[in-house]
Amino acid sequence: MSRDRTTAHSIQPPSFPIAAGEESIESERAQQLFDALPEPLAVCARDGMLHYANPPFVELMTAGAGQDIGSQLTALVHQDDHDALLAALESGMNTRIAFRVRRRDGRWRQVEGRCGVLPGAEGAAVLILHDVTEEREALAGVESDNRRQLHYLNRLLHLARRPPSHFESDLKLVLKCLTKALGAQHCAYWEVGDDPLLTRCVLAYDDVQQNLLGGPELESIESLHALLADVARDGKALVADNVDMQPRTALAFEYFHAMAIKAAVLHPLEPESGTAAAGGVLILSGMHQARHWRKDEVDLVEQAAAMLASSMARSQRPRNDNRHGAHRDRLTGLPNRHFLLDHAGDLFPRVSNSSHALAAFLVDVDGFRKVNESHGHAVGDELLQAIALRLKHIVRKDDMLVRMGNDQFMLLARNLGDMRVADDIGQEIVDTLQDAFALQGGSVNITASVGVALYPLDGNDFDTLHKHAQIAMANAKSGGRNRYRMYSPRLAHRVEGKSVADSELRRAIRESELQHYYQPQIDLRTGQIRCVEALLRWRHPVHGMMLPAGFLPLAEESGLMPNITSWVVREACAQLRRWKEAGHELVMAVNLSTTQMIDKALIATLEDALERNNLAGTQLELEISESTAMRQDAMSTALLARIADMRIGLSIDDFGTGYSNMAYLRRYPVHKVKIDRSLVDGLPAAGDESAVTDAIISMAQALGLEVVAEGVESQAQLDYLRSHGCGIAQGYYFTQPLSEEQFNPWLIRH
Repeated sequence: MSRDRTTAHSIQPPSFPIAAGEESIESERAQQLFDALPEPLAVCARDGMLHYANPPFVELMTAGAGQDIGSQLTALVHQDDHDALLAALESGMNTRIAFRVRRRDGRWRQVEGRCGVLPGAEGAAVLILHDVTEEREALAGVESDNRRQLHYLNRLLHLARRPPSHFESDLKLVLKCLTKALGAQHCAYWEVGDDPLLTRCVLAYDDVQQNLLGGPELESIESLHALLADVARDGKALVADNVDMQPRTALAFEYFHAMAIKAAVLHPLEPESGTAAAGGVLILSGMHQARHWRKDEVDLVEQAAAMLASSMARSQRPRNDNRHGAHRDRLTGLPNRHFLLDHAGDLFPRVSNSSHALAAFLVDVDGFRKVNESHGHAVGDELLQAIALRLKHIVRKDDMLVRMGNDQFMLLARNLGDMRVADDIGQEIVDTLQDAFALQGGSVNITASVGVALYPLDGNDFDTLHKHAQIAMANAKSGGRNRYRMYSPRLAHRVEGKSVADSELRRAIRESELQHYYQPQIDLRTGQIRCVEALLRWRHPVHGMMLPAGFLPLAEESGLMPNITSWVVREACAQLRRWKEAGHELVMAVNLSTTQMIDKALIATLEDALERNNLAGTQLELEISESTAMRQDAMSTALLARIADMRIGLSIDDFGTGYSNMAYLRRYPVHKVKIDRSLVDGLPAAGDESAVTDAIISMAQALGLEVVAEGVESQAQLDYLRSHGCGIAQGYYFTQPLSEEQFNPWLIRH
């Protein structure tokens, strides 16, 4: 199936015909009037043929660039809105209309207005429109905020109903949920000592940065300490709608100004008697502008403070065993090597499909010994704590971060539905740690060498996986440091192994051992095939069928990625041609990694493959991961402009895994997002997965994007997605990935 991607043309006649009886007259006065109107206006026939468009209409369709807009109105309109628009035109009645238009820059805009009969012009209709895109997006944003706040309020209520667990984890959850539930921007917990030097910010959540942070750097803490101690002694909430106007908070202006805080609620945490816990204060803040705190909001802060006080008291009570301490690294608070060894059986279950694949990232700090030698061990310990904090920001819900000892950490990324994500995480670890660390001993710069081993491909137990990750990490260090390396057998066998593997992969490309497996994307409204995804496989003569994660890292290191990219694109287009000759008009989606998107030969490869097989660009779709979309080098303006000019589709895979800012969806010519299978797995049960899925569908609809749910395996999941507005689905419910020989009969049946 092909998408409607319009190339604009100009139609600007000096006048337009108005029928009066049997003769046609030129109405220059009417045209001058229409030209002067500030609203976009167009005159067209009932079949959508444009007779006239005023300057605001042309500007709306061309983003002010002055290009041609074409002679057919429906060519500018989203295909799902064609029928409703044509029905309005043919009715000959004055009626309200709403539809989506695609401008020359490739962006969809939402328009509303009225369609009426043009007096004296038989069979002609006049459309007066206005752009409501920003209004719709703002409304969708408000609805999304409301759902988000309700979701986090429910999490707080759930926390209140269960017994307190560990204070640190409860504190993280309360700070984040309280901030989001009340629409605030910052929430911090301060421990209040008898002396200003003993008062410190234990932890803070910043909703703007979406991060858990330490306290701010203040020249003097005495005024803030006095305020916090006063609130702790008073035992009551201090509510400030405007911190500059409240006498008590105005005294601590340095803290509030440094944090850009304009409104705050300060609530004490009263430790239970018989515990060693210090008193503390919870500060919920609104930034940049004053706000009125309602009584129910202040009451919720009070309940959160009570929950934290109870959790703190429980954490302070003596324990009958030392297992918790034995499994925790005292310096960073992370699980340690002993924990990993004790729980290896749970962490490395035997799997039968890629949806439970796991990647182990062994992170070794480059030059850590020099830091200890030049700055001292105290700064070295502070650096390790800061490294642990940065790495925590990369950890997803199902992942685990462990300190292995000395200057080594291990990140276990579990439930990877697509092993391409391992590539992206490895690069993100390297990028995260290369920025300077601001420590008490001054600014410290370090880098990291990361070794990556995949389970079960590179080992079926922890010892084997750890050994292979060490080999990959050593290769990263020998290759220049400040990089990551995926384990492959050739690393263990050095030059001889590398030569053999390179030779095998070159032979695979040359002798057609590479092949595509195909899986359809199904329209949930019509049941028709909307697109077919091509999944790369290597039928190895010895090792059998291999997934891309098993050989693409080798191809990248060996410089064979351009060859792989060329094969993938050429074979996809050739298959489309074969299906076209058999009477099947389909769209093909091919997966491209960050390395492939950076390849300067990509555009030439796409152009050649399309031309050789006599295909339109609309029949091809490039599917990239969410993290690739955030790489500026992979999403260059020139590349995206050329892809848009060729009318090739662009979709975002694994959407919702949390590695990116969604703002890029408006900057790039994306037409489709694919909900990650990890979110679909949890449907239809209520929870984080359903909340995030609903939010993605709502956001995509507001932006005029198609939504595909990956990994659909049950009727219940399908019913949930269809009822919540998801238009397309893909997964084993319809069929597993099939070879060409298997897919052709399936295609005929469907």
